[in-house]
Amino acid sequence: MLSIRWRAAVLVVLGCGLLGNAQTNGNNSGKVTMGSVSFDVALNRALKSSSLTFAGKPFHAVMEVGTEGSDYSGRIEVWWISEKKYRIEIRSAKFSQIKTINGEKVQEQTEGDYYPRWLENFVLALLDPVWMASNFAGRTASLATFDPEPHTAVTMVSVNRDDRVDGITDPMTVGSVIFNGPEFLVRSTHMFHESMVFGDWTVFGKKQIARTYETNVLDQQKLVGHLLKLEALKHPDESMFEAKEDTPASQRISTVFIPTAQAEKLQESAPAMDWPSVREGRTDGYMIIFARTDRSGQVRETAEYSSHNPNDALQKYGMEQALKYRFKPLVVDGATVQFETPLVMHFVSRIDNPIPILSVDEMKRQMLSCNPRGLPKGPLPSGNVMHCRIAVDEKGAFWGFVSSDPMKVGEGAVWGPALNSLKECTFRPYIVNGQPTFFKGDIELEAR
Repeated sequence: MLSIRWRAAVLVVLGCGLLGNAQTNGNNSGKVTMGSVSFDVALNRALKSSSLTFAGKPFHAVMEVGTEGSDYSGRIEVWWISEKKYRIEIRSAKFSQIKTINGEKVQEQTEGDYYPRWLENFVLALLDPVWMASNFAGRTASLATFDPEPHTAVTMVSVNRDDRVDGITDPMTVGSVIFNGPEFLVRSTHMFHESMVFGDWTVFGKKQIARTYETNVLDQQKLVGHLLKLEALKHPDESMFEAKEDTPASQRISTVFIPTAQAEKLQESAPAMDWPSVREGRTDGYMIIFARTDRSGQVRETAEYSSHNPNDALQKYGMEQALKYRFKPLVVDGATVQFETPLVMHFVSRIDNPIPILSVDEMKRQMLSCNPRGLPKGPLPSGNVMHCRIAVDEKGAFWGFVSSDPMKVGEGAVWGPALNSLKECTFRPYIVNGQPTFFKGDIELEAR
């Protein structure tokens, strides 16, 4: 199963990235500025600086993905002359392919009946880090610049798109692209069917190319690709690019996106559901699961996307059950293809063993060690108290933030250090029926 939490990941990269820089400056002298920029302008700068194939020169690249021997591991090797002349060799445990493009000829030699999305994501990221750019053309991007020290700046630009028809979101138009630094290097991309974080840029000619590529599979398990070799292809062996046979479209493996309504018409079978209980949240609602089929119509890969109750157990169950769906084969221009779709599932659950929520006073009694640092001094425009709800695990360790009072623009840098210091708090385990349990509670911070 592929597992990607799009919007959460976007907020972490953009929000925490800026907050983290703010913390490096204890006197808060760093300045955050907000603005906007044309996405097309930002994209053009990004592709010029960090895409191998945009106005690029011939190259040879080798990428290793994951840990050798695991189901999510592989090797990608590319020899690229131009968009009309290149060769890709993909090797993984269950799928391998040699693909040669020469003009209008396409030759594919494939082992395996299913081309997985996680593997294709790394291929696409290597060739073109913003391959879905047309989805965002003509839009305005938000821009944030932070100056942590004199004469330095970190620039982050994000563009989001969320088109709705009759109040229903089209998942293929939802996404975000984040650029980093004055060169507008591609930092991350997030779409319905794709998520990738780029890092460790090194100079290659006039470009800066990422050497690490990161996404998630299974239960948010990190999967990393490393660009091991990148070199100019000065004297290419022309025999490597000979497409001796033009593989018929019916024998190629391609994947298309189809909307939910079309997928429902193709559905042949679905499993009976016995949803697990939850400890909080809605018990009756809908979730959307990313589903990708093979050419026979069998679902082979799933990912959580959104849910009325983003409970891990519910979404894991939904992803597992989605793998049991079967559809009629989809035929496009006479060829049977793989397809991806937003699979809408109705869940019906129940509350069992509800999560305790402790008041401010109850949380104080549970605290073993908690000394918030970086508390602001003096009155603030919105008052001098901040409330925050956190989650604590069975051992009494900080697990995560649940919510906090809304902050006005600029207040994140004021309250941020104090809020982040709560991560170091420790608590007595909370006992229910003789057993320690996960719990949530409210904490009040007061400016000095």
